[in-house]
Amino acid sequence: MEFIKEVVDKKTIQKQDIGINPILIENNLGKIESILEFFNTPSPLLLVNGFMGTGKVQVVNQALSFLNEDVITLKYNCFETTILDDILLEFFDNFKKLTAQGTIPTPKVKSENFTQKINAYFDSIDKPVLIVINSFEQILKDYKQDILDFFFHLSKSYKIKTLIISRKFDYEDFKQNFQRVSINALEKGIFEKYLREEGFKQIGPLSDELYKYTRGYWFYTTLSVKIMQFRKLSLADFMSGYTQSFQTFNDFILREALSLVDPVSGHLFRFLTIMRHPVNVKLLQTLNLYDADRIAYFVDNLVLTREGSMIYLQDYYKIIAENSITENIAVKIHKSCVDLYNTQLPLKPLERDLLISRQTMRREIEYHSLYLPKKPVIAQKTVIQPEYIQPVQPVQPTIQEKDEQIKHISFVFETEAEEMAVMNKIANSITKFVDISDKKSQALDEVKDLSLVDLINLAKKEEQNFEYLKAVMIYQKALTLNNDDDYYTFLPTLYSRIAEAFKNMSDWFNAQKYFELAVEFYVSTGDTEKINEYKYEIANIFYITFKTDRAEKLLKEILSENVSFNLQTKAQLLMVSITGMELKLPDSVEGIEKPVLAELYFKYAVNKDDEGDVETAVRYYKKCVETSQDVKVNAYLSSSLTNLASIYDENGKTELAIKYLHESLRLDELSKNYNGIYVSAMKLAEINKGKTLEYLMRAKKCAQELNEQFYITSADIALGDYYGKQRDYKTALQYYENALKTAENDFNKEKIQTRINDIKKVYNG
Repeated sequence: MEFIKEVVDKKTIQKQDIGINPILIENNLGKIESILEFFNTPSPLLLVNGFMGTGKVQVVNQALSFLNEDVITLKYNCFETTILDDILLEFFDNFKKLTAQGTIPTPKVKSENFTQKINAYFDSIDKPVLIVINSFEQILKDYKQDILDFFFHLSKSYKIKTLIISRKFDYEDFKQNFQRVSINALEKGIFEKYLREEGFKQIGPLSDELYKYTRGYWFYTTLSVKIMQFRKLSLADFMSGYTQSFQTFNDFILREALSLVDPVSGHLFRFLTIMRHPVNVKLLQTLNLYDADRIAYFVDNLVLTREGSMIYLQDYYKIIAENSITENIAVKIHKSCVDLYNTQLPLKPLERDLLISRQTMRREIEYHSLYLPKKPVIAQKTVIQPEYIQPVQPVQPTIQEKDEQIKHISFVFETEAEEMAVMNKIANSITKFVDISDKKSQALDEVKDLSLVDLINLAKKEEQNFEYLKAVMIYQKALTLNNDDDYYTFLPTLYSRIAEAFKNMSDWFNAQKYFELAVEFYVSTGDTEKINEYKYEIANIFYITFKTDRAEKLLKEILSENVSFNLQTKAQLLMVSITGMELKLPDSVEGIEKPVLAELYFKYAVNKDDEGDVETAVRYYKKCVETSQDVKVNAYLSSSLTNLASIYDENGKTELAIKYLHESLRLDELSKNYNGIYVSAMKLAEINKGKTLEYLMRAKKCAQELNEQFYITSADIALGDYYGKQRDYKTALQYYENALKTAENDFNKEKIQTRINDIKKVYNG
C-alpha cells in the first residue's frame, strides 16, 4: 500500500500551501521530511512529541497534505474522558459517511458486538488507512492500555499506520516497533524573521526578552504577536505590561487571550470550560451557543480550537477560565450537563448529539453530579421540605422527545450585568497595566513613596474593609521593593497575604500560585511547620476544586511529617472529608485551635447523629457551640444550633427547638448566610404556629436572593398550603401555580397539579 507516490523535497514542502504559516514550515523542514519518510517504511507507528505550543499538529498536517488521495485518514483528539469506545465511535461515524459516499464498501461480515463491527470495517477497506491521534497525554492511565492494545492489533495489518501526537510519551507503553519525531521551538534567527515579517522593528534586547519568555514556542510567539497587533501595542509596551503583571508569562498571555472573550460569548466559553470533551456545531446551535463569526474569530486568534465540526477549549485555557466561573453558575452548568447527557443515553450512537460512548456519558453524569449539592442545604443534617413532595428519578427521554428536551436545556444564566462581571473576571487586560485608569493611577500615587512595612499595614486595613482586590494591588507593589532591608523578612508574609486575599475572592488559581511560592520560600529555610501549613492550604484548594487525588497526596505528605497537633488535626479532618473514613476524636484536644476544634466537634456530632446516637450527638453539638460564639471563629456554630433544634423538635421539646432556631437565624442574618436563614425560617414556620406566615415570607425572600429553584418552589408550596388552610383559595392557587412553573425534576409535579385541581374544585364551587 502506497501512502505517498511522489518524491517530496524541501522546496516542494515549502510550496505546498494549506494555510500553515511558512515560518513554522521553514523551522521544521527536517521534521516534516522525517514524517514523510515514515510513510515509506514498514513501521506501523510514529510518535510525534514536543512541548505544549511547539506547533506539533500544524507540522503533522503539512506532512499529511502530501498523502495520496485514496488514503483514508481517521483523526481523533483525546481528552481526559477518552476511552477506547469513544475513539471507535468516531471511527464508526467516519466509516458510515465514507460508505455513503461510496469511498469504502459495507462490511459483509455480521458482527456480534461493536468492536467486531469496527474490525469488520477495517478488514473490508482495501485502501491505505492512517490513524492520527492527538493529545495522547490527556488519556488517563487506566484507559491508555486498552487504546494501545487496539492500535497494536491494527498494526499487524500492512495497510494501516498510526501517528500519535503527544506532549510527552512513556515509551515503555509501546509494545510494537515505532519511529519518533520531536518538534522543537523556533530557532532564534527564524523567530526574529517572523517578528520582522509581522511588522515589529525592535529586534535586539526586547526581542531577546520575548524569545526567552515564549521559549520560541510557536503558540506563545504567535499569540503574543496577535495580542500586540490587536491592542496596537509596541513590543516595549507589551513587555512592560507583562513585567507589571506579576504573573508567569504563560498565565499572562493566556489571560490576555481570554480577555478577548465578549460577555455574550462568555456563555459558550463557560460551557466549553466545564465540558470535558469537544462538542459539535449542531449541538451548539440547538443550545443557542453558536455564532459562526465569533467562533471563527476566536479560532483565528488561537483561543478556541476547531477540528471539522467539533469545537473545544484547550486544557491550558481551562485552568484559567474555570476560576472565572462563579460557584452558583458552575453548579447550574453542571446540572444542565447532567440533563444533556440524560437525553443522550437512550439513543443509538448515530442518533446522538454527543458522539461519545454510553460508558463515558455515565462517567460524565457521575462527574458533573459531584458538583451538585446532594441536599438543598449545605452542612445541614436534614432537608426541610413539605412532606407530600417526593423526589422522583429523572425519566429517560424517548428518541422522539430528545430534540425537544435538548432545546429546553439552557446554558445561559446571567443577566447582562452579571455577564459583564463574570467576563471581567476572566482575565486582566493589558490595558490595566499599560493604560492604567485614572483611579488606579491615583491609588498608585498614594502608595508609591510608602515603605515596605507601611504598605503591609495599609493592605491589612484594606483587608479589614473587605477590599481584597485593593489589598492585592498594595501587596504586589510591596513585592517590587526588593531593595528594602526588611524585604526577605516579609517576603513569605507577602506571598501568604496575597494568597489569602485571592482565596477570599474565590480566585483559587491565583491563591494556589501564591501559596506555592510561600512553600518554595520555606523549603529554602527548612521550616517544616510552615511548609506543611501552606501545603494544607493548597490541598484545601484542590479539595474545593474537586482535584481530590492531588489533595489526598498532599495530605498524606503532611501527616507523614512531624507537624503540630493542630495542623495534624486539620489535615486529618480534610482527609476524612475526601475519603469518607471514620472520624475519631483524639485523646486530648490540647494545642488544637478553636476553629479546628469547632470543626472536629461538629463533624463528630454529625457522624453520631447519623448513627442514631442522639445523646452523644447533642453533647458534641453543644461542645461545638461552646467552643466559640463568634461566627468568624466558629464556622459551624449556626449548623450546630440548627441540628440541635431538629433533634429537640423530633423529641417533642418544641420550646427548646424554637430557642435554638431563633439563635441560628440571628447568626445567619448577621453573616448573610441565606442558606441558613432559609432552613431556619422554614423550620420555624412549621413549628412556631403563631408566626407561620412571617417565617414563610422570610424563607421565600431568601430563596429569591439565592435564585434557587428548589427553595423557591418549596416556599411557594408551603405558602399555598398556608393560605389553603386559611381558606384564602385565590391566594393559595396563585402560589401553587407559581410552584408548578418553577418545579424541576426534584419535585413530583403531578402532586402539585393535584393540589391545584383540589383548590380549583373548592374555589370554583
